[in-house]
Amino acid sequence: MNTILPTSHELDEMFSQAGRVLAAKPRIIVSPQIRSAAMMKQDAAATEKLLDLIELTIERLFGGDMVRVARWLGYSDTVLRWVQASPRLDRRHVLVRSDIYDDQGQPKMLELNLGSSVGGLLEASFHSILLKLPSVREAVRKQEAEWLEPLSEWAWLVVRSFLSHYTNPLMAFVESDFSMPAMQATLNDIADRFHEITKTRVTVCTPKELERRKDGLYARGEKVDVIYRLFDLEDLQRSPSEFEHILDALEDRLVEMPMGFSCRIAGSKALFALLSDPAYQTGLSVEDTEWVRRHIPETRLLTTRNRAYALRERERLLIKPADGYGGAGIICGWEASEAEWGTRIASYLSSASQVARAVVQERITPSTGPVVIAKPGGAVYQEQASILWGCYLFGNRHIGHVLRTKEITESSVINYANGAAIGPVFYSEERERTDARAIDTDFMP
Repeated sequence: MNTILPTSHELDEMFSQAGRVLAAKPRIIVSPQIRSAAMMKQDAAATEKLLDLIELTIERLFGGDMVRVARWLGYSDTVLRWVQASPRLDRRHVLVRSDIYDDQGQPKMLELNLGSSVGGLLEASFHSILLKLPSVREAVRKQEAEWLEPLSEWAWLVVRSFLSHYTNPLMAFVESDFSMPAMQATLNDIADRFHEITKTRVTVCTPKELERRKDGLYARGEKVDVIYRLFDLEDLQRSPSEFEHILDALEDRLVEMPMGFSCRIAGSKALFALLSDPAYQTGLSVEDTEWVRRHIPETRLLTTRNRAYALRERERLLIKPADGYGGAGIICGWEASEAEWGTRIASYLSSASQVARAVVQERITPSTGPVVIAKPGGAVYQEQASILWGCYLFGNRHIGHVLRTKEITESSVINYANGAAIGPVFYSEERERTDARAIDTDFMP
């Protein structure tokens, strides 16, 4: 990895030209992070395999019924209605991001995130911004590095998968009123990029800005054809009435919402536990069982049956909420006292209404490396960091990587919510395609 420190003048120019794209980003990786194409392909293959096994687990244990999965996870009737509105997990048309640690040259799959609320696409596509820095351009030139831009490939594949049967469609990025103030700038950037790339009409709005009429939902007086959902389960459970008119329109088939909540349910960490725990592995082949052992950290449901195990193994385990994201609610046993750990376990086990509220997962030590971090305002510094790779697929197509890092002396959890630095990934071998359009020469004009 290149560790040249950009000059303050270079950074000022970069941040000035990037404008609002970087304004709300607390820590951006500005050294070119170059991963071998072979490793990226290995990440993509592991992500696809994990998605296969999650789908197989849902079929083996729940008959493929996502509503049954959601009910087992303890979700409310409101959430079950949303899952019923889009009950299929459509492997061909879903955005996926796996979170991966390198473990002695093998990918260790920490999480699998599915659906339209998968984050990081904008930051994963900052290649052109970083290439404004002469130091980055020179490092990329010397190493003959190339890149996939996830945001661009995602945009074309969204059009192909969900919008191609419409004439002049309008797609609405819909975020909750609760989250919109923090997300507005980022969503505006993504919407602008989406329009620039595909020429598709797009708007950003909250549920309150969607009006229900007899023939559908309208945003600022224009009929919405497709909702790109950014609101999440926590939003539904916090304020279900805020979204009722959207659900009614979906049930009446007056609007489409691809990658619905079935995708979100399939990304539950409880399904990792069902894959990892021998008690639930009946029906897996010997080869699949061995793959799980090598590539998935030991993961167990946090239940009364596993309470003694969780207490005994505190120093090598962490607790993760089954439906959490962004690192929220994670507690590391090796950073907690016995009393804190026991209290958190007791809190989860006290709710009999949810049988899979949380999991305990084996600690995996991440690989480390030097990165250069910049903040808006000119601060730039180098740190030795723990490294978490994110691998994006759309359907079965690899569309790029993102990198998140934390200083080694900080918390072991690496996520954007707790201040991790984030940036794009270059790669060091000849790429196989230029973008999603190259998959099919007749894809777009």
